[in-house]
Amino acid sequence: MESNQQKILCVGLACLDIVQTCKQFPTEDSDQRSVECRWQRGGNASNTCTVLSQLGSSCEFFGTLSAEEHLNFLQNDMQNYNIDYSHCPMAENIGCPTSTVILSLSSGTRTILHHNPNLPELTLKNFEQLHLEDYSWIHFEGRNLSEVLSMMQCVENYNNMLNYSQDTDSKEIDANQVPITISVELECPKQELLDLLPYVDVTFISKDFAQSRGHDNMSETLKNISEDAKSGATLICAWGDRGAMARTPDNIIVQSPAFSPQRVVDTLGAGDTFNAAVLHFLNKAKLEFIRKRKSDPNETNSLQKDVKIRQNIKRNYNIESIECSHTEFITQNILQAAVTFGCQVAGAKVGLKGYTKLDEIFKNALES
Repeated sequence: MESNQQKILCVGLACLDIVQTCKQFPTEDSDQRSVECRWQRGGNASNTCTVLSQLGSSCEFFGTLSAEEHLNFLQNDMQNYNIDYSHCPMAENIGCPTSTVILSLSSGTRTILHHNPNLPELTLKNFEQLHLEDYSWIHFEGRNLSEVLSMMQCVENYNNMLNYSQDTDSKEIDANQVPITISVELECPKQELLDLLPYVDVTFISKDFAQSRGHDNMSETLKNISEDAKSGATLICAWGDRGAMARTPDNIIVQSPAFSPQRVVDTLGAGDTFNAAVLHFLNKAKLEFIRKRKSDPNETNSLQKDVKIRQNIKRNYNIESIECSHTEFITQNILQAAVTFGCQVAGAKVGLKGYTKLDEIFKNALES
């Protein structure tokens, strides 16, 4: 992606993962040697950036970082993956969140013990320091809900300002500025996460979150969560070895099977990998859609496009949303391809240790 291309911003947590690979999960009160031990940078938003960078997307991580002893390790690893972290606030005298991860070779499971020493969460004030024109897409972890909701409202105001300026032929807005697409990950089993959906264009729903809502399959999950989503939103649900299913802005269901590797090596971060691959694919489709629209003088401007979308999609009056999603670029074929690509990349990652070599595996697909 070109150096001046708008980035994908991932907002959330970075932590230190201490990963122990064992032949089998240890029994309680036992003494057992591990096959391997490694440190790696973790956290959902952080992992998503790692995969985005591997796939060729320009990306930035945005989250509070501890200024204590593990900072250099995290910063050096982000630099190695070409991940921008220049806007991250630093917290003094508070340790880094840590996850102790046990990978079982016999069962393919990963068990996580997480400790967060009350590292401060991001605030709206932190978010307001960003230059929103630098981003085409902002992806949020479903955490720190009150502040994240304010951040989403800030992005919505920015998008509305762009639409107003285009409508009035204002010369103050750069022609390269595009409305920012907002996505969120619903992973933790907290009902209040649904309060974010009126401001979200693309929602990733985890199996754990779906089951916490009483749903036992992807179809039921999409049907029920759609009642809380804003008009024209895209919903995506991954379900491990069942693959993934998604709903387009105009309510068409697409589905992909899982692509399991010959041998399961490391399932840690498989969900983050799926999310990142879908984000990469959809953002690429969005930028191509905008490029073609700008190059065709017969195309209507984005405000007129949004009006047509609003006419074709029935508004959901059960939520507070005042806007329809900026998702006219997500067609049935695009979403089908994105979800399939996500399952392919996640399947490949499960057969690898960590995230290395994903770029080599998908080199041909990324160049097409």
